[in-house]
Amino acid sequence: MKWLYVAGLCLLIQACGGGGDPVAVPEPPPAEEPQAPQACSLSDQRDSLRAFMNEQYYWYPYLAPPEEGAQTMDAYFRSMLYKASDRYSYTQPASAYTQVFTEGRRIGYGYALAWADDLHTALRVRNVEPLSPIARAGIVRGDTVLSMDGVGPEGIVGGQLRAVTTEGVPRSITYRDAAGETRSVTVVSEDFALTPVPVKRVLDVTRDGAPVKVGYLAYHQFVGYSRADLGLAFTEFAAAGITELVLDLRYNGGGSVLVSRDLASMIGGSRTANQLFAYLRFNDKQVANNIRVGFNGAETPLGMPLPQGLARVVVITSPGTASASELVINGLKPFIDVVLVGGTTYGKPFGFIPRNYCGTTYSAVQFGALNSAGYGAYTSGFTPDCAVPDDLDRPLGDPSERRLKVALDYVATGRCSVAEAPLSAPLGGAHTERAFGETVPSQMFLD
Repeated sequence: MKWLYVAGLCLLIQACGGGGDPVAVPEPPPAEEPQAPQACSLSDQRDSLRAFMNEQYYWYPYLAPPEEGAQTMDAYFRSMLYKASDRYSYTQPASAYTQVFTEGRRIGYGYALAWADDLHTALRVRNVEPLSPIARAGIVRGDTVLSMDGVGPEGIVGGQLRAVTTEGVPRSITYRDAAGETRSVTVVSEDFALTPVPVKRVLDVTRDGAPVKVGYLAYHQFVGYSRADLGLAFTEFAAAGITELVLDLRYNGGGSVLVSRDLASMIGGSRTANQLFAYLRFNDKQVANNIRVGFNGAETPLGMPLPQGLARVVVITSPGTASASELVINGLKPFIDVVLVGGTTYGKPFGFIPRNYCGTTYSAVQFGALNSAGYGAYTSGFTPDCAVPDDLDRPLGDPSERRLKVALDYVATGRCSVAEAPLSAPLGGAHTERAFGETVPSQMFLD
C-alpha cells in the first residue's frame, strides 16, 4: 500500500533521509477511501477522525484535545491541529476536491483578485481562467474591480460575497479597465474546464552577441490531467531548440508530487535521470510507508522531450508558490542551477494524502520530504535571487512583464537587472500578493 502515501503533496511537503535506490511510484487514486462502509453520524465521524489523526498526523504527539462543542466537522478538525507548526492542514467538500483535482473543472466565475498595494487603494484582477465566464465577459488581468453584486473591495476581501457552488447564479461586476473606462457586466456561474498551462512561448534573447532560445512556461497547478499539456509544451521547446527555461510558478500552490517529479525530470533530463528526487517520511508509527521517489529515467510518461536536460532553470516565484512547486525547486537544486526571480515562496515543506470521509476531504499533514542533499527545512520559503514585484499591468508571457523581463535579463547577462516598475505595480509584500477569489482554493494559504 506504499503508493497510497505518495498521492498527495497535493498542497504541502517536507521529510527526511533514507537509503536504497530511487523507486518508480505508480499513480495513486485521488484520495484514500475507507474500506469499510462509512457510518456518518456525527459521533461516528468524530471517532473516525480522531483515530485517523492519532495514527497518521505528522505531529500526532501534539494533537490538541478536540473541541466537543464544535459546530462543524471542519471546526472539530481544526481544533485538534498542532498550531505551533501546522498552518497547512484543512478540509473541503469532497465534491469540490474531486472536481478540481481529478476532473479538472470548477463551478463559478473564474477569477482571482489581489490588492494593488499594501495601502489597499485598488483591488485588481490578478488571474483569469481562460475558459471561464469572466474571460468571455472581457475582464482581463490588471482590471480594477470597483464592486461585485454591490459589495466594494474591502467587503469582497472580507468575505461578504456569498459563496457560489452551483451553476446559473448571476454576478454583477463593475470594474475599470486599462484605458480608465468604467464598465459593468453580469456573468453567470457555470461548470468550466481549468487550464493548468495557460501560457507557453519561445522567446529570443541575446547573450554575448549570440542568439539564445528561451522557453517560457506558466504553470498553475500540479495535477494529473495537465501532463498532456506539459508534454506538448516541452515537445515544442525541444523542437525550437531552447537552451534556457523560465518556469513561471508564481501562482502555483501545488498539487501532485508525481507530476512535480515528472516536470523536474523533463527539466533535468540526463542530468537527473534515476537520481533521488525526494524522500518522503511519515511519523514514527508509519515508518514502513517512507519512500524514495526517483527522477524519471530515459522513458517518462511525457516522453522526455529534453533528453540532455538543462544546466539551469529560472523560476518565477511569489508567496503563492507552494508545496509541489517548492518541491521542484528543492529537488532540482542538487543537480542544476536554480535561479529564483520574484518573491519569497510560501514555505510548505509538508505533504498529505487527502482522505475522503462522509462527504468531506481531510487534508492533514502526514509526511515531509527532503531532496537528495538531505535538505527540506524551508518553512520560511525560498528567498529569490532577484526580488521583483508582480506586474499586473501586463499579461503573463509578455517579455516586458516585470518579472519575466528580469528573468530574461538574467539569462542574457547572468545578473539581476532593475526592471522599470510601472507606477501601479504591487509593492511586493506577502500580504500584497495574497489572492482572493476562485482560482486559488480558499483554504490553501492560511494565516
